[in-house]
Amino acid sequence: MASGRKKNSVALVDVAREAGVSTATVSLALQEGSRISAETRERVRKAVEKTGYRYNRFAAKLRTGQSRTIGLLITDISNPYFAALASGVETVLDAHGYMTFLVNSGDQSARQSRQLSTLMEHGVDGLLLSPAEGTDVHSVSELIQSGRPVVQVSRWVANLPCDIVAPDNTAMAKELTRHLLMLGHRRIGFLGGTEGRSARIERLAGYSQALAAAGIPLDPALTPTGAPTRDNGALLLREVMAIDNPPTAVICYHDLMALGALRAARDLGLKVGSDFAIVGFDDITEAALSIPSLTTVHIDAESIGRAAATQLLARLDGDEAEPRHLTIPAHLVVRESCGGARRQ
Repeated sequence: MASGRKKNSVALVDVAREAGVSTATVSLALQEGSRISAETRERVRKAVEKTGYRYNRFAAKLRTGQSRTIGLLITDISNPYFAALASGVETVLDAHGYMTFLVNSGDQSARQSRQLSTLMEHGVDGLLLSPAEGTDVHSVSELIQSGRPVVQVSRWVANLPCDIVAPDNTAMAKELTRHLLMLGHRRIGFLGGTEGRSARIERLAGYSQALAAAGIPLDPALTPTGAPTRDNGALLLREVMAIDNPPTAVICYHDLMALGALRAARDLGLKVGSDFAIVGFDDITEAALSIPSLTTVHIDAESIGRAAATQLLARLDGDEAEPRHLTIPAHLVVRESCGGARRQ
């Protein structure tokens, strides 16, 4: 029996022979972004189709030291905000020949640590991370020390020497609070978000600054914490409405919590949009479709994803500048849920 490769095992040299180029040229032509002429790339493409060659990414990693894969680790895959963010990331990475590994931590730090280890084992070239509550800084630092760039996306933890791409939470929370004050509200709550989470810290700071500028002291009873879910949005609204001097408006940590709060408000008999206001953050699609439609801060999650992916690619290309904190603009979208405030 004759020896040799199996009939369906096509090597790089076979493609090179068919295309009439060197194996090095074939290898470069198969890499997105490489400086190969369009004519040569097309010849290689046709040779690949004719021979049935399949690109072996792991073999390529052994040759180049790169897997052309990026890990994207988010906290809540069911949240439309993260779906849009992931879309922005994937658009940029795909255009540069990278595959995105999307991983959902469920906002659990232990699970996130296991996932980080697995991503390292798979040899990802870099990581885009929206850190889980209680993130183990050491586990992320280990990834950075291995030479892989990391960009924190949308939210962040301190003491990590890496880039951050996030919305301007403080400025937008301040603008949102000022809008409610302008409508006549003086008892304004801030519902949800986990204690110590960067987005809650920044949004609470903007809210507090706006109240202070209006001469209104911060009331801790109006700022309960809670994991950012619809159910907790409903639960926390019920909680603040049960205190002796309840609010006439609430800012929710994000839109999903605000939608939960809208549900609870209906159950409580509150007239949202006339004598009570509920507002949120993110401007997910459902915000415009709710009844009443939700006033919110429009955060372009897809743009954040694109910016984060672009920054990571810059690091992979050799950018060694000091870590950057990039702020993506956002804007207020006024809808029905905040209108006609009760004057006090």
